[in-house]
Amino acid sequence: MKNILTICFMLFFTVKISAQQEGLTFGISGGINRTSLTGSTMDSISATGFQKSAIGQTIGITLDNKTSKYFGLKHELFYSRQLMTIKIDDGIHPEFTSKFKRQYIDLFPVSPGFYYKGVQVYAGPYLGLLLNASVQHKDADGNIYTDTSIYGNGTASEKYSQKMDAGFVAGLNYELPNGITIGGRFIRGFVPIIENANTKEQWKIYNESFFVTLGYTFKHN
Repeated sequence: MKNILTICFMLFFTVKISAQQEGLTFGISGGINRTSLTGSTMDSISATGFQKSAIGQTIGITLDNKTSKYFGLKHELFYSRQLMTIKIDDGIHPEFTSKFKRQYIDLFPVSPGFYYKGVQVYAGPYLGLLLNASVQHKDADGNIYTDTSIYGNGTASEKYSQKMDAGFVAGLNYELPNGITIGGRFIRGFVPIIENANTKEQWKIYNESFFVTLGYTFKHN
Protein backbone atom coordinates (compact mmCIF):
# COMPACT_ATOMS: atom_id res chain seq x y z
CA MET A 1 0.00 0.00 0.00
CA LYS A 2 2.89 2.36 0.80
CA ASN A 3 4.37 1.74 -2.68
CA ILE A 4 1.02 2.50 -4.31
CA LEU A 5 0.75 5.80 -2.43
CA THR A 6 4.31 6.72 -3.43
CA ILE A 7 3.52 6.08 -7.09
CA CYS A 8 0.35 8.18 -6.83
CA PHE A 9 2.23 11.14 -5.31
CA MET A 10 4.92 10.90 -8.00
CA LEU A 11 2.28 10.89 -10.73
CA PHE A 12 0.52 13.81 -9.06
CA PHE A 13 3.61 16.05 -9.15
CA THR A 14 4.66 14.87 -12.62
CA VAL A 15 1.25 15.69 -14.05
CA LYS A 16 1.18 19.03 -12.20
CA ILE A 17 4.49 20.06 -13.80
CA SER A 18 3.33 18.87 -17.23
CA ALA A 19 0.15 20.90 -16.90
CA GLN A 20 2.22 24.11 -16.98
CA GLN A 21 2.80 23.49 -20.69
CA GLU A 22 0.67 25.30 -23.23
CA GLY A 23 -2.55 23.46 -24.12
CA LEU A 24 -2.62 21.35 -20.94
CA THR A 25 -4.78 21.90 -17.87
CA PHE A 26 -4.55 20.08 -14.57
CA GLY A 27 -7.45 19.33 -12.23
CA ILE A 28 -8.36 17.53 -9.04
CA SER A 29 -11.74 16.10 -8.10
CA GLY A 30 -13.51 13.90 -5.60
CA GLY A 31 -16.95 12.50 -5.13
CA ILE A 32 -19.10 9.45 -4.61
CA ASN A 33 -19.81 6.24 -6.48
CA ARG A 34 -22.38 3.49 -6.56
CA THR A 35 -21.12 0.13 -7.76
CA SER A 36 -23.15 -2.87 -8.83
CA LEU A 37 -22.37 -6.27 -10.32
CA THR A 38 -23.78 -7.66 -13.52
CA GLY A 39 -23.58 -11.03 -15.24
CA SER A 40 -25.34 -14.32 -15.78
CA THR A 41 -23.87 -16.07 -12.72
CA MET A 42 -24.54 -13.49 -10.00
CA ASP A 43 -26.04 -16.23 -7.81
CA SER A 44 -22.54 -17.78 -7.57
CA ILE A 45 -21.37 -14.93 -5.33
CA SER A 46 -24.69 -13.90 -3.76
CA ALA A 47 -27.69 -16.07 -2.92
CA THR A 48 -30.55 -15.55 -5.41
CA GLY A 49 -28.36 -12.92 -7.09
CA PHE A 50 -29.23 -10.36 -4.40
CA GLN A 51 -27.23 -7.14 -4.34
CA LYS A 52 -27.67 -3.68 -2.88
CA SER A 53 -25.34 -0.82 -3.78
CA ALA A 54 -23.93 1.50 -1.12
CA ILE A 55 -22.24 4.86 -1.50
CA GLY A 56 -18.47 4.75 -1.85
CA GLN A 57 -15.88 7.49 -2.26
CA THR A 58 -13.41 8.51 -4.97
CA ILE A 59 -10.64 11.08 -5.41
CA GLY A 60 -8.22 11.70 -8.23
CA ILE A 61 -6.34 13.87 -10.69
CA THR A 62 -7.07 14.83 -14.31
CA LEU A 63 -4.95 16.13 -17.16
CA ASP A 64 -6.77 17.64 -20.17
CA ASN A 65 -4.78 18.04 -23.37
CA LYS A 66 -6.78 20.10 -25.86
CA THR A 67 -5.51 19.40 -29.36
CA SER A 68 -7.93 21.86 -30.99
CA LYS A 69 -10.76 24.18 -30.08
CA TYR A 70 -13.32 21.39 -29.74
CA PHE A 71 -11.31 18.20 -29.31
CA GLY A 72 -8.77 16.87 -26.87
CA LEU A 73 -7.50 13.97 -24.79
CA LYS A 74 -8.24 13.34 -21.12
CA HIS A 75 -5.86 11.39 -18.82
CA GLU A 76 -6.99 10.48 -15.30
CA LEU A 77 -5.90 8.57 -12.20
CA PHE A 78 -8.34 7.91 -9.34
CA TYR A 79 -8.62 6.02 -6.09
CA SER A 80 -12.07 4.55 -5.39
CA ARG A 81 -13.62 2.75 -2.46
CA GLN A 82 -16.50 0.55 -3.58
CA LEU A 83 -19.15 -0.80 -1.20
CA MET A 84 -22.18 -3.04 -1.61
CA THR A 85 -24.24 -5.68 0.18
CA ILE A 86 -24.66 -9.26 -0.98
CA LYS A 87 -26.37 -12.31 0.55
CA ILE A 88 -24.41 -15.32 1.83
CA ASP A 89 -25.67 -18.89 1.99
CA ASP A 90 -22.86 -20.91 3.58
CA GLY A 91 -24.91 -24.07 4.10
CA ILE A 92 -24.53 -23.77 7.87
CA HIS A 93 -26.39 -20.62 8.88
CA PRO A 94 -29.61 -19.17 7.49
CA GLU A 95 -29.01 -16.75 4.61
CA PHE A 96 -27.61 -13.43 5.85
CA THR A 97 -26.60 -10.11 4.30
CA SER A 98 -22.90 -9.38 4.04
CA LYS A 99 -20.87 -6.25 3.29
CA PHE A 100 -18.66 -6.66 0.22
CA LYS A 101 -15.87 -4.03 0.18
CA ARG A 102 -13.15 -3.29 -2.39
CA GLN A 103 -10.61 -0.57 -3.12
CA TYR A 104 -9.27 0.20 -6.59
CA ILE A 105 -6.78 2.42 -8.33
CA ASP A 106 -8.64 3.46 -11.52
CA LEU A 107 -6.60 4.50 -14.53
CA PHE A 108 -8.12 6.16 -17.60
CA PRO A 109 -5.03 6.43 -19.83
CA VAL A 110 -6.50 8.32 -22.76
CA SER A 111 -10.12 9.31 -23.36
CA PRO A 112 -10.85 11.29 -26.54
CA GLY A 113 -13.21 14.15 -25.73
CA PHE A 114 -15.40 16.78 -27.32
CA TYR A 115 -15.22 20.24 -25.73
CA TYR A 116 -17.83 22.95 -26.25
CA LYS A 117 -17.73 26.00 -23.98
CA GLY A 118 -17.89 24.43 -20.51
CA VAL A 119 -19.18 21.03 -21.61
CA GLN A 120 -16.91 17.99 -21.96
CA VAL A 121 -18.10 14.65 -23.36
CA TYR A 122 -15.56 11.83 -23.41
CA ALA A 123 -15.12 8.05 -23.64
CA GLY A 124 -12.17 5.69 -23.56
CA PRO A 125 -10.52 2.63 -22.01
CA TYR A 126 -10.44 1.87 -18.29
CA LEU A 127 -7.97 -0.14 -16.19
CA GLY A 128 -8.52 -1.02 -12.53
CA LEU A 129 -5.95 -2.26 -10.00
CA LEU A 130 -7.55 -4.01 -7.02
CA LEU A 131 -5.83 -3.02 -3.76
CA ASN A 132 -7.89 -5.16 -1.38
CA ALA A 133 -11.23 -6.93 -0.99
CA SER A 134 -13.25 -8.34 1.89
CA VAL A 135 -16.62 -9.92 2.59
CA GLN A 136 -18.41 -10.70 5.85
CA HIS A 137 -18.90 -14.31 6.99
CA LYS A 138 -20.13 -16.01 10.17
CA ASP A 139 -18.04 -18.18 12.46
CA ALA A 140 -19.22 -21.40 14.14
CA ASP A 141 -20.96 -19.38 16.85
CA GLY A 142 -22.81 -17.21 14.34
CA ASN A 143 -20.68 -14.10 14.91
CA ILE A 144 -19.99 -11.85 11.92
CA TYR A 145 -16.33 -11.37 10.97
CA THR A 146 -14.49 -9.76 8.06
CA ASP A 147 -12.99 -12.32 5.70
CA THR A 148 -10.21 -11.10 3.40
CA SER A 149 -9.57 -14.50 1.79
CA ILE A 150 -11.76 -13.44 -1.16
CA TYR A 151 -8.86 -11.17 -2.19
CA GLY A 152 -6.68 -14.25 -2.63
CA ASN A 153 -2.97 -14.95 -2.40
CA GLY A 154 -0.27 -16.93 -4.16
CA THR A 155 -1.64 -20.28 -2.96
CA ALA A 156 -5.28 -19.71 -3.89
CA SER A 157 -6.33 -21.79 -6.89
CA GLU A 158 -9.93 -20.63 -7.29
CA LYS A 159 -12.61 -18.23 -6.06
CA TYR A 160 -10.23 -15.32 -5.55
CA SER A 161 -10.53 -11.75 -6.77
CA GLN A 162 -9.03 -10.72 -10.08
CA LYS A 163 -6.35 -8.12 -9.35
CA MET A 164 -6.92 -6.29 -12.64
CA ASP A 165 -10.07 -5.05 -14.33
CA ALA A 166 -10.40 -3.58 -17.81
CA GLY A 167 -13.27 -2.03 -19.70
CA PHE A 168 -14.51 1.38 -20.81
CA VAL A 169 -15.52 4.71 -19.33
CA ALA A 170 -17.97 7.29 -20.67
CA GLY A 171 -18.49 10.63 -18.98
CA LEU A 172 -19.84 14.15 -19.03
CA ASN A 173 -18.30 17.17 -17.27
CA TYR A 174 -19.35 20.78 -16.99
CA GLU A 175 -16.76 23.41 -16.10
CA LEU A 176 -17.85 26.74 -14.62
CA PRO A 177 -15.97 29.93 -15.52
CA ASN A 178 -14.29 29.94 -12.09
CA GLY A 179 -12.74 26.49 -12.73
CA ILE A 180 -15.14 24.40 -10.65
CA THR A 181 -16.17 21.20 -12.44
CA ILE A 182 -19.20 18.97 -11.98
CA GLY A 183 -19.09 15.55 -13.58
CA GLY A 184 -20.57 12.11 -13.94
CA ARG A 185 -19.11 8.97 -15.42
CA PHE A 186 -20.09 5.35 -16.08
CA ILE A 187 -17.57 2.50 -15.92
CA ARG A 188 -18.15 -1.01 -17.24
CA GLY A 189 -15.61 -3.76 -16.64
CA PHE A 190 -15.22 -6.78 -18.91
CA VAL A 191 -12.95 -8.91 -16.71
CA PRO A 192 -14.75 -11.36 -14.37
CA ILE A 193 -14.20 -10.09 -10.82
CA ILE A 194 -13.73 -13.62 -9.39
CA GLU A 195 -11.32 -16.17 -10.87
CA ASN A 196 -12.85 -19.65 -10.81
CA ALA A 197 -10.44 -21.49 -13.09
CA ASN A 198 -10.80 -24.92 -11.45
CA THR A 199 -14.44 -25.30 -12.45
CA LYS A 200 -15.88 -26.11 -15.86
CA GLU A 201 -17.35 -22.65 -16.28
CA GLN A 202 -15.80 -19.28 -15.37
CA TRP A 203 -18.11 -17.10 -13.27
CA LYS A 204 -19.45 -14.27 -15.41
CA ILE A 205 -19.68 -11.41 -12.90
CA TYR A 206 -18.54 -7.92 -13.89
CA ASN A 207 -18.22 -4.44 -12.41
CA GLU A 208 -20.52 -1.54 -13.23
CA SER A 209 -20.03 1.81 -11.49
CA PHE A 210 -21.52 5.28 -11.68
CA PHE A 211 -19.52 8.23 -10.29
CA VAL A 212 -20.50 11.82 -9.48
CA THR A 213 -17.61 14.21 -8.86
CA LEU A 214 -16.91 17.80 -7.92
CA GLY A 215 -13.53 19.29 -8.76
CA TYR A 216 -11.40 22.23 -9.71
CA THR A 217 -9.33 22.95 -12.84
CA PHE A 218 -6.22 25.06 -12.44
CA LYS A 219 -6.10 27.77 -15.10
CA HIS A 220 -3.10 29.29 -16.82
CA ASN A 221 -2.28 32.84 -15.82
